[in-house]
Amino acid sequence: MNINVLQENGAAVLAPEGKIDHVTVSEFESKANELAKENDSLILDMAGVEYVSSAALRAILNINDTMEEKGGLVLRNVNQKVMEIFRITGFSDYLIIK
Repeated sequence: MNINVLQENGAAVLAPEGKIDHVTVSEFESKANELAKENDSLILDMAGVEYVSSAALRAILNINDTMEEKGGLVLRNVNQKVMEIFRITGFSDYLIIK
């Protein structure tokens, strides 16, 4: 998995590429937590994410909880396959997805 980090309109943008699963989730969560500490707003650009496991869902939920105390977490560019996982698990009702 490759993780790109950008700044956009005062928010940090975390843009992982590939699968977020039990193998890659620790790297993903570590980078997201680092950005959450340093920024008030965090955008998770999911354009390059082809799959999320239950470990990834837990990580996204933890990051969302951390960012709720700040400016929030926004997910964008979620593909149909990953969006279906969010719908089935109820995450689409809990997360801000644009």
